[in-house]
Amino acid sequence: MTAFYLSKPYEPPQAPQNLPLDQPWALLGGNSPQQFMKTYWHKKPLLVRGAIPAFELAKQMGKPIASPISAEELFNISGNDVVESRLIQANPWSFSDGPFKKKSIPSLESREWTLLLQGMEARHPAAATILSWFRFIPDARLDDLMISIAGPGGGVGPHFDSYDVFLIQMSGRRRWRISEQKDLSLSPDLPLKILKHFQVEQEWDLEPGDMLYLPPHVAHDGIALDAGCQTWSVGFRAQSYKEILQEGLWRLAESLEDIPELEKRFADPQQRATDSAEQLPEEIIKQVSQKLKGLKLDRVETFLPGIAAYLSEPKPQAYFDGMANDLSAKEFQRRLSKQSLRPHPQTRLIALGPQIYCNGEEVTSGQTGKTQRAWQSLAAKKEFQGAIGAIEANNSLFEAFEAGWLVF
Repeated sequence: MTAFYLSKPYEPPQAPQNLPLDQPWALLGGNSPQQFMKTYWHKKPLLVRGAIPAFELAKQMGKPIASPISAEELFNISGNDVVESRLIQANPWSFSDGPFKKKSIPSLESREWTLLLQGMEARHPAAATILSWFRFIPDARLDDLMISIAGPGGGVGPHFDSYDVFLIQMSGRRRWRISEQKDLSLSPDLPLKILKHFQVEQEWDLEPGDMLYLPPHVAHDGIALDAGCQTWSVGFRAQSYKEILQEGLWRLAESLEDIPELEKRFADPQQRATDSAEQLPEEIIKQVSQKLKGLKLDRVETFLPGIAAYLSEPKPQAYFDGMANDLSAKEFQRRLSKQSLRPHPQTRLIALGPQIYCNGEEVTSGQTGKTQRAWQSLAAKKEFQGAIGAIEANNSLFEAFEAGWLVF
């Protein structure tokens, strides 16, 4: 077994709450977050050598460091039935969905296989910490952190993604070949989405600590060069406008139930006799038009609460164990003064001004000022500690804790 499996695991540092957005970052190749977003985000690829300087420093000292998560841990996690995992093999191409027993996963030295594990921020604190480095990008855009571990020659074939991705090399080497080709047609006879005509334009071998950023629709192919090659992928969501508007409209329609005025039945005392009975009456058009104007359905702010609620929904595979949070309201209140309350790694929080949406629900309306400020801290800083006063019925903070959405 090669030396890097026996070396000390890397311990990623937590990012500061107030990120220095105008200062150069090693993670971004000496660009500040502001410069990166202006020059590269959603525009062009960026290769960063030594994005995580600790790997190169340790190598120079003769004390190489390994991935924060060992191959053994990843194999164990792949056996969890709430983890989204896939095993891909080449020659011929095939894939299968987890969970996987350890004996069904090839040995590290075996060739041309890849194990993919989604949502790793919920499975290991190091993965959650890595995500904290990227909070210069809005939370609403973040998808998850995926880890791939592969044997020599392992990969998923040349493909493209419809979203932005940061590819961080954590163990072993991986050869990346990319192309900004316009032809994105796929091979029709393969079980994976593999490009039919991949024309390499650039090629690099990434060492542990290097990173490659790719905007959407850049064709790429990553091939593991070493046994146990690990690549950590920070991916971002890119919903269609249709999906965003449909979800916003659906939630807006639900909110109409809270408007008593709309319970009244349509009446048309001004309706005149007509010789075009088949036509939709002008009286209906006129009255509905007035109602729409009153509801402000022609203004974007009317749709934003529904869109914020939608974007705060957790991934379909998210699992929350509320049984683990077995405290009374008074015990919860006492614990808050001593320990930090944090969102569960799979909880999503989105702010719309002072309003906070948690896992698809608006949680600040009708709450006390202290509870609202607690939610605002949880959304902005990912933690809260302090007094919120007596916990009354329907306190959304305590209810979220009982549901497993928040944890100490």
